[in-house]
Amino acid sequence: MVDLKIELPDGFLEEEVRCDYTVTKDIKEVWAIEIDLLMQLDEVCKKHNLKYYITDGTMLGTVRHKGFIPWDDDIDVTMFRDDYEKLLKVAETEFKYPYFLQTEYSDPGCLRGHAQLRNSATTGILKTEEGKFKFNQGLFLDVFVMDNVIDDKKLFEQQKKDAEKYRKRAVKYARWSTRYYKQNTWQSKVKGILYPVVNTFLRKTKLEEKNFRKFEEVCKRYNNMETKYVTTLEFSFDIERWGKRLKSYFDKVEYMPFEFIKLPISVDYDEMLRNDYGDYMVFKKGASAHGDMIIDTDRSYTEYLSLIHISEPTRPRLIS
Repeated sequence: MVDLKIELPDGFLEEEVRCDYTVTKDIKEVWAIEIDLLMQLDEVCKKHNLKYYITDGTMLGTVRHKGFIPWDDDIDVTMFRDDYEKLLKVAETEFKYPYFLQTEYSDPGCLRGHAQLRNSATTGILKTEEGKFKFNQGLFLDVFVMDNVIDDKKLFEQQKKDAEKYRKRAVKYARWSTRYYKQNTWQSKVKGILYPVVNTFLRKTKLEEKNFRKFEEVCKRYNNMETKYVTTLEFSFDIERWGKRLKSYFDKVEYMPFEFIKLPISVDYDEMLRNDYGDYMVFKKGASAHGDMIIDTDRSYTEYLSLIHISEPTRPRLIS
């Protein structure tokens, strides 16, 4: 495993059984890297007086397991827009290799809609993106951003329509520039002929970045108003599926144990978890929200990408 800044407790990396589920040494190494990433984020946030909150599966794991859900492999945090943007401004000077705060601005083409703090010395490639892109694909934790949700349904639907328009444009332009990759189809071959000219034009005009900025501005449209709810609009406007949360949930936090550290969690975690999961103390084994990933805790994603056409035994191991 790569070197970490945190000190791991004795025996932390050993295989163990939790809730009748075997947590392997490979997964324990991923957990260690995730916690190390979180501690780097925590250090920067404390230095600049920025607030973050654990969310989603990490919140459930904290309450129910006092650590990771045994079959989970990532960490999710969220921030309000003001603090999130302050974090982006200091990221370049505060996060040094191998730590890298990835956004569309720091690493064009990723087009996540939220930030990911990555360990560049590791590999964490989504199977759906394998071999296609060159942006940073080290192991990561998600840093989501919360925006106000307008109560007026008509205004919300217009906001959603506007946001989807600019996001689609950014993705369309990216496919000719930062997310371009070759395929063995006649359409791709034709595209390859046009690519040099189109790519040069798009890089000069920065249409991908301009449309992504417009997308973000739409997400922030009602942040200067008092609203009852917030949600991660940059991730999805589908609040029927992903939900929305009372802004008051984040007025007070407490620090609860998570593995061998403590994390900030809303004092209203019980109500939040019941809204998200129902009877959340009942175990329901799920899968990673990211799907299958190519994971290596010893080698950088850059090495994996250079070996992608080499025989299987030389590749980093796959953890699904």
